[in-house]
Amino acid sequence: MELFPYIATYLFTAVTFGQQLQFLQNCDEAPTPEAQRVCRMLQQMAHKSRRQSATNQRLPPTPPHFLQPAPLDPYARGQIASHPYDCMTITCLCPFFQGSIGPQNQCILPDGQLLTMAYRKEYRMLSEDERLRFFNAITMLKRSGEYDRMSFEHQMVGQGSGAHSGPGFLPWHREFLKRSLFAGSKRFHFFSPYFIGETDQFGNVVTGPFAYWNTIDGRTAIIRALGEKGKLFTEYDIAEILSQVSVEQIMAYTAPLDGCPYPPAYSAIEFTHSFVHLWVGGHMEPPEQSSNDPVFYGLHSFVDLIWELWRQNRQSHWARENQYSQDIEQCADPQHFSYAMMRPFNLINRDGLSNLYTEQMYRFAPRPGCNFEIPTCGSPYLFCDTRVTPHCVSKIKLGGLCTGFEGLDACFNSICVAGRCIPGVTPAVIF
Repeated sequence: MELFPYIATYLFTAVTFGQQLQFLQNCDEAPTPEAQRVCRMLQQMAHKSRRQSATNQRLPPTPPHFLQPAPLDPYARGQIASHPYDCMTITCLCPFFQGSIGPQNQCILPDGQLLTMAYRKEYRMLSEDERLRFFNAITMLKRSGEYDRMSFEHQMVGQGSGAHSGPGFLPWHREFLKRSLFAGSKRFHFFSPYFIGETDQFGNVVTGPFAYWNTIDGRTAIIRALGEKGKLFTEYDIAEILSQVSVEQIMAYTAPLDGCPYPPAYSAIEFTHSFVHLWVGGHMEPPEQSSNDPVFYGLHSFVDLIWELWRQNRQSHWARENQYSQDIEQCADPQHFSYAMMRPFNLINRDGLSNLYTEQMYRFAPRPGCNFEIPTCGSPYLFCDTRVTPHCVSKIKLGGLCTGFEGLDACFNSICVAGRCIPGVTPAVIF
């Protein structure tokens, strides 16, 4: 058994630490309308976070450098815990699953199966059995109330915390995903009854495994507004992120004040991921409501993958656990500082850098890929777009627009004719 597995700017003038609060970047000068919108959203969250700091609604500030404890040995944390959410190893989790430790230090469950690390796969690469188990696991969490409890937990930090608008964004969400134990375009097959559901004319999710889910804000269905604003991740976005060389460009200062020595980071992961929140829309748009929609967990698992790819490519094993963006108050609220508490968890922000996450708890499957020699993606829900540089793309559902993809296996259980997916079968690719 695996652990279950993608007005110029807002110039706020509230007094903070005896100073006028003024942000460095003018959001009206952001490169796109989506970037302007995300810029304002991040500044709003940062404003509330700093206001909480100024009124002592957070834990005490970080002690001076000479009084800060040495970084915690990563192998000292999560070996023994009173709650499974605090575990960082399979050995620690084992008794919570009524398992026993075998002679090879493996966890043997009562039914004889092994409790192993989670294997996070691209959603459309799951087998039908894996997908069914995924749906069943989320449904069980929803019925038990645990899903809503986690949504409330994320709602608590949706505004005014170290979880958004700064360097703490990535480590906070990595820990939140670990605790959850989960592991296009609106015409894409992903938004269909086979996967995460379609919406009616009012944006209510009415098909698929999450149809008519009650939400923590009192609605009787999840709301989406696909493609009305924002955008999805592109290969260019990912390449731009992975090309960065300093940790401050990854664990970025996304809502800095005047005086921060780092320029606005419009291509940072937090900014780019926020465009996807806008693109899905509905519950996914405001951070405090976004975890109502299970799409949230898929998106943040993908963000976690991108961060880990950067860590593996740009940092040594030691650096991954020790390099954190500088604690500069003009760049980020002190709740984002490396030794600040990762509320509501009993951790500090730098604990989220631990290699134990991906060395003990879960691993990532490779992203699906293709080339001119093998123009397939290994999934009936993906096709290889060979028009320029071959890469895997989500198939388009019946009736969807497929202009430019004629001749490719771009339509799910249908064929692309005159720019539209209609009933029929695309000829098999011969190679």
